[in-house]
Amino acid sequence: MVNNSQKSGFPWITLLGTLLAVLLCVTLTGMVFFIYPQSGNLVEALFWGSSHEVRTLSSANSIFSNEPTPFQPLPTVKAASDNKPPSQPSPEPTLAPTPTPEPQPEPAASAPDSPPPASAYISGLYGSPQLYTLDCESQAAVDWARYFGVEINEYEFIDRLPVSDDPELGFVGDINGPMGQIPPGDYGVYPGPVADLLREYGLNAKALKNWDIRSLKQEIAAGRPVIVWIVNLPFSVNPSEYTPSNGNTTVVAPFQHTWIVTGYNSGTFTVVDSEWTYNVIASTFIERWNALENRAVILVED
Repeated sequence: MVNNSQKSGFPWITLLGTLLAVLLCVTLTGMVFFIYPQSGNLVEALFWGSSHEVRTLSSANSIFSNEPTPFQPLPTVKAASDNKPPSQPSPEPTLAPTPTPEPQPEPAASAPDSPPPASAYISGLYGSPQLYTLDCESQAAVDWARYFGVEINEYEFIDRLPVSDDPELGFVGDINGPMGQIPPGDYGVYPGPVADLLREYGLNAKALKNWDIRSLKQEIAAGRPVIVWIVNLPFSVNPSEYTPSNGNTTVVAPFQHTWIVTGYNSGTFTVVDSEWTYNVIASTFIERWNALENRAVILVED
């Protein structure tokens, strides 16, 4: 015969043992978390499951880091082309790709004498891969022309560019030469010859030098992207004077490059660089644009 007190006491003993086991587990977990903070991810995963967001100590540091970076990628970017022939050289260095940004509202035009709006963005301009190591100016010109409805074969554009030891008058050096040189080594070409050739294709292009940020922003706000000459990221800014055979002294710099500016806000400029689109911190953009005397190509409306 079973004693009634034994029947009623058994569940209480079981419950007491369960509570003690849970208390022991929590205590030990707390001690492990105190000694190894990263173990908190395992604890959260055990209690909340895989759907619960778990952040590591390193990811938290990356969120709150105050260390400056040279650029801020956009949330999305157009994927890189896989069709480039293996025999062709790599394009000039570009930053890590970012996906194409979400469509932005069309910019509102601003009067020439009025301050530009606080921000403006141009949608619909897409870059393409470079064909050679030093064809950034031609590649930018072709992408820029396409936005305005003019299709240009880049090989043809390159063939039609004049050649010179003065970048103000023509292409300096071998278009497939190594990067980072200055004239008379393999270098590139400045806005004048590029704008002249674009006009032959029916675009009212204008070459500019010693331009200013306010005017640049006004062009973007009016819906007209701008080609700019800069010192490429992440290389140091080291301009110098160069005098070609014609005696006309000009400013040159290693890793001269071109971007197409398509947007800006209070802290960044949005640029199309070959096949990539990304944001550049405003102070970095200005420094690298200033180094080559604020050169640009714009479209002048009739």
